[in-house]
Amino acid sequence: MDVRKDFEDVSSIISRLLSFSQQFNENNSTWSHLKNNEDFRFISKIPQTKRYKVELLYSTGRDMAIYMAETLAEINYDFGKFPTLTSVVEGFDDSWVFGNYPEDIPDVAIQICKEHDVNLWSVDQMYHLFKKQEKLLSAIRVTLDVLKRSNLYKLENGIDIMSEKNQIINVSGISTSSININSDGATATVSQTYNEPSIFNDMVNAIKNAGLDSETEKELIDNTQALAVAHENGYFSKAYKDFMQNISAHITVFTPFLSGLAALLS
Repeated sequence: MDVRKDFEDVSSIISRLLSFSQQFNENNSTWSHLKNNEDFRFISKIPQTKRYKVELLYSTGRDMAIYMAETLAEINYDFGKFPTLTSVVEGFDDSWVFGNYPEDIPDVAIQICKEHDVNLWSVDQMYHLFKKQEKLLSAIRVTLDVLKRSNLYKLENGIDIMSEKNQIINVSGISTSSININSDGATATVSQTYNEPSIFNDMVNAIKNAGLDSETEKELIDNTQALAVAHENGYFSKAYKDFMQNISAHITVFTPFLSGLAALLS
């Protein structure tokens, strides 16, 4: 897909957001299928006073998919809504992207089903789809932050543009890995049937156990989930460079995983 001319300087990053739009659009169809063509109708076995909590999993997840698919796509053609790159960066501040919904919705839905001994394949799939969408939201947050560091954004906001130099983070005690943030020679391979490497979940657990303040913890988890999304969607090497830049101040948290991440580049 061609990116609008005034965003050519950040076309690869805008393309990433547009690809997220396509994914949310596909998810919208999946939500509809799970509700109307599988066993979701059997939530009628749950008392009406609690059933809405399961229905909320569907309605919230699908609303999220519809909004994100439409709004991300509008970046490329709605000049009234997104006249500048700054408007893109700031345009999601009060949206799903920054968590304007109860985050326990999927867990509550599963718990209600268990309490009433209702085991539905559709609800399980909705749970996983909701969690997948939350990973996409994390990836969007990180991508918007990357745009905020771009020269075009700085130009629009009167921020001094510094000359870019290769940044290399050297970490001792790591064998068989060379961590070069600006390495361009790496490629990521994604199989058609995707199984997420366990390293990403291990990294999230390490972050949660690192005793960080809540803001830093959320930021590092966002970056890790964005990296996982990138691995699934085939742009891991580019996202890896962003990741290493974003977490450099907390590199010790990720030291045990650097060899594994480097292996994913090959």
